Amino acid sequence: MAEVWIGLAMFASLLAALLIGVPVAFSLMGVGLASIAILGGGIDALGLVAPTLWSSVANFTLTAVPLFILMGAIISASGMGARLYGALSTLLHGVPGGLTIATTLACTIMAAVSGSSVATAGAIGRFSVMEMRRFGYRDEVACGAVAAGGTLGILIPPSIPLIVYGIIAQESIGALFIAGIIPGILMAIVFVAYQMWVAARESKRLPPAPHDRVTASQRLAALKHIIPVAILIWVILGTIYQGIATPTEAAALGVLASLLLSVVIYRELTWDKVISILRETAKGSVMVLMIIAGAMLFGYAMTTSSVAPTISRMVAELDVPAWAAFITINLLLIFLGCFMETLSIIVITAPILVPIILALGWDPVWFGIILVINMEMALITPPVGLNLFVVQGVVEDVPLTRIIRGTMPYVLLMAIVLVLVGIFPDLALFLPEHVK
Repeated sequence: MAEVWIGLAMFASLLAALLIGVPVAFSLMGVGLASIAILGGGIDALGLVAPTLWSSVANFTLTAVPLFILMGAIISASGMGARLYGALSTLLHGVPGGLTIATTLACTIMAAVSGSSVATAGAIGRFSVMEMRRFGYRDEVACGAVAAGGTLGILIPPSIPLIVYGIIAQESIGALFIAGIIPGILMAIVFVAYQMWVAARESKRLPPAPHDRVTASQRLAALKHIIPVAILIWVILGTIYQGIATPTEAAALGVLASLLLSVVIYRELTWDKVISILRETAKGSVMVLMIIAGAMLFGYAMTTSSVAPTISRMVAELDVPAWAAFITINLLLIFLGCFMETLSIIVITAPILVPIILALGWDPVWFGIILVINMEMALITPPVGLNLFVVQGVVEDVPLTRIIRGTMPYVLLMAIVLVLVGIFPDLALFLPEHVK
């Protein structure tokens, strides 16, 4: 029982550090160092810190993280998102709520090449919100579609959070990527269905399309902006699923392909943009790797002090129905999502939750998808929903409260998909079990 109180004290210390503004990585490292020094045998125990930090970031699989961040930065700078959105809005001419649907579909496609929710929301949001506002869409409708659509970036593969979870849970990154396809497409379909319902309900206020007339030749011409993205998706995902490349190798191929598209086809990559891309990649990569290193040190402190094993064993031995444990775990993740950044939640909770779900007989690949859906909800729930601030950065004149109102229906839709994947695990496990 003493271990439980120690664990509570560690989490309370971590929360206090976060509340006073200490960066996540340094909060994790500080609490981890203090815990090791106090509980692990004094100053001599700190000799294990350096090997722990080094081993946490020296994992070769983590090489995929900066590569996917680099690829997302190249794609964002290339103007690919703008062309993709324009092509989809042309193809969806005449469909009620066509621009919101185009936003969701563009986010879905961009999610399959970026690996990041923020990159997806930023790449599509820069012009889609302005376009929807220009044609009379309410701010809540426009901003909600972008913020929620951007969350697909961490569910539809490739996904940086799935890479981090896979390393912690020691699960196949490829299997996790494949498992995210059906839930990701299902999420996009649910979003589109809701947007069509909103358009039908507000038909007098919400215009159906931005064009007076779209010919067949214009629709065919729009396809040329979708084909390069489709090729890039195959380079990344097709090589993984066909066994041609590992996720890390596919990330490297994706960087090369996105560079070729930017330089040869789009011709929008200037030296100033290259410097900006490299700076953005360096900042993003260091942030992710520092959080992982800090979380691994925090997790090491919890393990050596027997906190994590004790909590996992106690929860696994509770005589409660599986559905009650499922609801409790998800409520915990949703609560943490209101106050913490997604990667931080994953690296802190996964070392404790994975042994619990294994003891309950649940599939860790399936749980990885459940975890990421919760993180999608975290991205658009206040007060720390990152996508809310990404969208506000695009439309600074829209109050944050209006953006939040626009995303709340999508939180409910995500909860519905979460329940469906929870009740029907094959939605996540069918493809990993059948795609070789």
